[in-house]
Amino acid sequence: MQKFTLSKQQLSAILFENAYDVVNPLLSRCIDGRYDNSSSLPALAIQGADAGELALIFSTANICGLTLDMTQALQALIDTVGGEKNIRFHTDSHAKEGVMLAGCGHITQVSSDLHSYNLTEIQLEFIKKQLALLKEKGAQDTILYGDHGEIAVVFVKGNYGVLPRFKLGREEGGREGQVFVFHNTFVDARHRILAKKLLERKAFQLEGGLEEEYIYSSLSDACENHLMETVKRLATGLPIYEVQFFESKNRFEITELGFVE
Repeated sequence: MQKFTLSKQQLSAILFENAYDVVNPLLSRCIDGRYDNSSSLPALAIQGADAGELALIFSTANICGLTLDMTQALQALIDTVGGEKNIRFHTDSHAKEGVMLAGCGHITQVSSDLHSYNLTEIQLEFIKKQLALLKEKGAQDTILYGDHGEIAVVFVKGNYGVLPRFKLGREEGGREGQVFVFHNTFVDARHRILAKKLLERKAFQLEGGLEEEYIYSSLSDACENHLMETVKRLATGLPIYEVQFFESKNRFEITELGFVE
């Protein structure tokens, strides 16, 4: 059966139900649409959650030719989110027992094409090993169940979260679906803090020194690259929308950005 896609009008109706207030904008989840809707769901949606964040930190160093201390980079991320217990990532219910991150779509794509994500095998293995250790220290590994049912990609700006699952009204046949969500505002704000922590921890080094703004800008570029590399693999043909929230979660503007190619 062919998957239906989401119209701008349908998305508008969904947002009135699925926009929510955010408690901690530094906590992350993946862009994956299979998370259960909950008022406690982290609103900062980024590819791969903190596994993906660590991947883009390493990628940034590789692209910019920086000397990288992987252990200090991980610690900088832990500092940014407020401790090991605030690290977030996910696996799938069908992932083989004992295989870390086997079901995370973003990390699976990274693993299959390290060149496109500007990463090395050593760096990927470090991410897998360290997150397994962090799980033992209280980091949260969310198990996502079922098949992907995403029918749109939604980029969010503003200070509200968007829940990924929805059910359209009776006039739409009661269809259930999911959306990929990426939260531009919260990701950018966290990368500002992360850039500072990476400098403080000396995770990145370059002869002549580094400036915080350069690190932030480079993280942003790597993040966009990783996001779109994964979106074009997992969401081909889906519509892309930008949602800009204003002073209320019920006041927003939706812009159509075309389709994933």
